[in-house]
Amino acid sequence: MRVDAFLADTAEVINNKIYALGMGWNTIYARGFPVVHRRLALALTVHVPFTDTNSTHKLEVRLVTEDGQEHPIGMRADAEGKPAVLTAMGGEFTLGRPPALVDGDEQLACFAFVVEAMRFEAAGKFEWVVTIDDVEATRLPMRVQTQRA
Repeated sequence: MRVDAFLADTAEVINNKIYALGMGWNTIYARGFPVVHRRLALALTVHVPFTDTNSTHKLEVRLVTEDGQEHPIGMRADAEGKPAVLTAMGGEFTLGRPPALVDGDEQLACFAFVVEAMRFEAAGKFEWVVTIDDVEATRLPMRVQTQRA
């Protein structure tokens, strides 16, 4: 499956269409470190081939550092209700074959992941890694750097 991805200030999916504000960037500028970036969104369009419809697929998104380490993207409660670091987002999706779908045509599945208050300890290069069914589909680079005066 092919995946198109972009970063935005915020995004949401309504009726399988992505609505985004402040899209098309790849750098977060900070006056100093550590820094907490208020909000960012990762929007995805997954191109699902005809032969992969009527099947459940697993979508996962992770942020990795330039040396391949997972970067925390947030916090959530664990099974005991204690705070735990979140390093991945995603879930499962299934697309059927509507009657009007022509044999061989692909379908699109749109997703938007909004991350609030992401903390960066230092400047660096990062990549959003998108996997489908545990196979890497794409990487979207992002940089965090000091703002020049």
